[in-house]
Amino acid sequence: MKLSTTLAALALAAVLPLVGCAQPGPAEPPAPSPSATPTPKPAAMDVTVKQLLEVDRGHPDKVAAAFAELITRWDVAKDKTETAAAIRARPLMTPELAKRTVEPERNSSQALWLELGPLGAFSEPTIGPGVPTDGDEGTDTEDVAYRNFTATWTWRDADGKHLKSDQRKRNIFLVMTRSNGAWSVADYVTEDLTQGPGMTQHP
Repeated sequence: MKLSTTLAALALAAVLPLVGCAQPGPAEPPAPSPSATPTPKPAAMDVTVKQLLEVDRGHPDKVAAAFAELITRWDVAKDKTETAAAIRARPLMTPELAKRTVEPERNSSQALWLELGPLGAFSEPTIGPGVPTDGDEGTDTEDVAYRNFTATWTWRDADGKHLKSDQRKRNIFLVMTRSNGAWSVADYVTEDLTQGPGMTQHP
């Protein structure tokens, strides 16, 4: 009886190491690597400009507001002058105005461009009601409309980080005409307004 018990214990002791040394099963295949380079998204500036140019041309207020925003959106790294923004807005102009809109040789904001260019700065405009101007601004008719806005803007980098506020406030006066049901900007005038001590700068 004791011999049988001893043999059983020895047999169990021999089996246990074998169980502990069992080889693991085959490893699971590695997860598939992500596909190659994802399609790059267009820059936010390009997207915004495209959306503004797709404005409903049947509404003069919408066309005027889109135009005012377009001409105050700049990409300092790419735009040689402030007029580059107006050139992007040519699709909203009459053919005559588009033809007259050309970029000057000198940039009136050259010092600011030199400061912001290395930072990849973009302007972020805010469009508001216009400041009354001297003289007769005209009365809307079926095919002619007059609109007036003010624009202020800040400068941000491509990630949206605030770089600096711009001290200017710009008055924008537009003359618009309608042809074949579509409104276009026939002429416009911009004027930088003097900021009084009591005026609050855009953050």
